[in-house]
Amino acid sequence: MAAVPAGTTTSNRTLLPGSRPGYADAAADLGAVPSDQTMSARLYLGSRDPRALADFLRSVSDPASHSYRDFLTPGQYQRRFALSAAQRGAVIRWLTTSGLRVTTGTPHYVQVSGSEAALAKALGTSFHRYETAWGPLQAPTRDASVPTAVAGDVIGLVGPSAPAAASPASVRTTTPLPVPQPDRTTGPVRGPASGGPAVGTPACSAYFGQRPATGQPPAYGRPVSYATCPYVPAQLRRAYGAARAGATGRGRTIAIVGAYGSATMPADADTYATDTGSRPFRPGQYRQLVDRARWNTSGKACATPESWAGEQALDIEMAHGYAPDADVLYVGADSCLDGDLMDAEASVIDTHSADVISNSWAEITHSRPVHLTPGLVAAWNMLFEQAAAEGIGVYFASGDCGDSSPGAASHGLNCDTATTQAQADFPSGSPWVTSVGATTLATTPAGDYAWEAGMGDALSVRPGGTGAWAPIPGVFAFGGGGGRSDFPQPWYQKPIVPARLSTVRGTAHRVTPDVSLEGDGAMPVLVGYTTGGAFHLVGYGGSSAACPGFAAMQADAEQESGHAFGFANPLLYSLAGAGVFHDVTDHPKQAGTGPIATVRDMGPSGSNLRYLLYTLGQDYGLKASPGYDPATGLGSPNTGYLRWFRAHR
Repeated sequence: MAAVPAGTTTSNRTLLPGSRPGYADAAADLGAVPSDQTMSARLYLGSRDPRALADFLRSVSDPASHSYRDFLTPGQYQRRFALSAAQRGAVIRWLTTSGLRVTTGTPHYVQVSGSEAALAKALGTSFHRYETAWGPLQAPTRDASVPTAVAGDVIGLVGPSAPAAASPASVRTTTPLPVPQPDRTTGPVRGPASGGPAVGTPACSAYFGQRPATGQPPAYGRPVSYATCPYVPAQLRRAYGAARAGATGRGRTIAIVGAYGSATMPADADTYATDTGSRPFRPGQYRQLVDRARWNTSGKACATPESWAGEQALDIEMAHGYAPDADVLYVGADSCLDGDLMDAEASVIDTHSADVISNSWAEITHSRPVHLTPGLVAAWNMLFEQAAAEGIGVYFASGDCGDSSPGAASHGLNCDTATTQAQADFPSGSPWVTSVGATTLATTPAGDYAWEAGMGDALSVRPGGTGAWAPIPGVFAFGGGGGRSDFPQPWYQKPIVPARLSTVRGTAHRVTPDVSLEGDGAMPVLVGYTTGGAFHLVGYGGSSAACPGFAAMQADAEQESGHAFGFANPLLYSLAGAGVFHDVTDHPKQAGTGPIATVRDMGPSGSNLRYLLYTLGQDYGLKASPGYDPATGLGSPNTGYLRWFRAHR
């Protein structure tokens, strides 16, 4: 994918490749937009010196560099690498002399408004309306272009065509019923502290294999047990060594960027903490930047704000759970559209209001029709590069659809069916973010780490509620995302990622994820939030659970280290041989021989699908194998991870 404009239409104009969307074809053409109709567009801006910025980012991010961690303030970044006043002035003169009016100007883009005729003059293309799956939309009839004099300064166009939209990388895996917590004995489980045992409470195990699935048929020739009860923060902190290290993220700030915002936060997070034996937020420890008056809820691209509430709860509760003393800042974008999400991300980066940013949402690059343009990708990467320059770590969920191929999308619960090929999700695939995948975690009877497998769930049922499980091993339902991205292989992956994973047709690519953490849909984490007017505890799975968890582990590690890491990937890959990661595979020897299977009780619903058999370690198109792999990356942090940072302060 091109990261900068390339190609010319005339001797003095340069194309913005991909700015004409794939749906703008003759068969869907509804006619020209009237020349006097008012339109708007956003033009994203580049760097004054891209080569110098690239050199600086490598030096400041590489632990082997003498300039490692010599970060810039936001003001220093703007003075050194943002467009100069002269460059910005040239862009604005071109737009205004075309008849457009600048309505918004930020360090990242210029937004303009004007007639179709003026926009056509500025961008070298006319505009038509097209019939699409989102309804009638207006779009350029060919790729837009800009004067060659400003070609290096304008890197992307958003609008007037349909903007790209992101989806949360999570799936709710239970109905909103009281979810039991383990009593760490071999006896029956108990209900949450706010309720007490509920009639018909789903059966679950205190640890993997603890509670036989009595009355359910065997699988793979042997009895099966109920899946573990959804994990709570105390269990996760113990399993990954944060509790033993005593790391709590004190002195660090975790920002969470999502769409919209729940009216019941942070009260829901405090109720959840009380119910699960954690500490509620201290006064002032949680902040929320949400402007409901600006929300964009029109159109079909985004799920409703209510649908994003569970994602927000998941992100906040996992971040607070793994790093209970870190400050948490939630920034709610005005929609799930890329332009709004970029504004939210930029608000953190431009003010350096957090040390790490967690993002549990994703989209695909290769789709039918294509909507994530090269210019939009370039604009996102400019933001991530600025964060790296300032010493802010940016973390993204790797996705929950395996290799995101059409085969995976035909069955997966959290897949984009518009996909056209196997691919790494974006922005997770950017070389300037840390991509966080998901695993299946099992603990010992004492609550310590037992084993992990790559997150990949194949689902079997008992048709009609009787007979044997079918099909075996099941249909792909849920799996960690990863694989090759469109970007060249970054320097930090070259010594670690095998060529068989990175290279196609002689070109080595960036591969995701970088690291991983618990997030399986079959053995999920517990989340609490208000829905339907009442507070519920439910199970959630996905790399959405892993991403805020690992971002919080990084806040713990920064506390132990005594300094910020900034862009963490070069550091993480330098630790590949330090013995600080669990090497996660699909079939860990501690889980025994043969396929790993478990039964999840979905609770009394009146359906004959109350009991589901999950065969684990069955991701689609991705294998978790010894060493780096495209299902779990370097692996998950072990109990030595945080100790390493304390020892190397």
